[in-house]
Amino acid sequence: MNLKEALIENNSISLQCEAKDWKDAIKLGTNLLEKSGAITEDYYHAIVENTQKYGPYYIIIPGVAMPHARPEAGVIKDSFSLITLKEPVIFEKDGAKEEVYILITLAATSAENHNEFGIVQVADLFEEENNIEKIKLAKNPEDILNLIR
Repeated sequence: MNLKEALIENNSISLQCEAKDWKDAIKLGTNLLEKSGAITEDYYHAIVENTQKYGPYYIIIPGVAMPHARPEAGVIKDSFSLITLKEPVIFEKDGAKEEVYILITLAATSAENHNEFGIVQVADLFEEENNIEKIKLAKNPEDILNLIR
């Protein structure tokens, strides 16, 4: 699973979206993957259920979330989607409110793919500190793709 290839193949980048809350933001990301045939709608519901049960465990750095659930929750093929928001959505984590502007939804067919490829590639994208700002301000998908090695 390659982040850049998955975003291109699934046509799964959407920029400057509007979401009324965190559930709506997650739905925007999962809709892109569902439309491409990478997941079923059940995957969205699993992410929401896990978030309600465990909190937003997938906030990886301030402002950035990587929503995901278990492979058996509806993953058909390894994939990613990336959305940016005009205005942040609020997640509650450990009693604090966290604003998120960027959501990179990960759908992995196995725990190995999730750990070895998914997290590593997303972490690599944010290794350069100013990439968060560049992604937030991106005007088109090519701007995002050019940031991915």
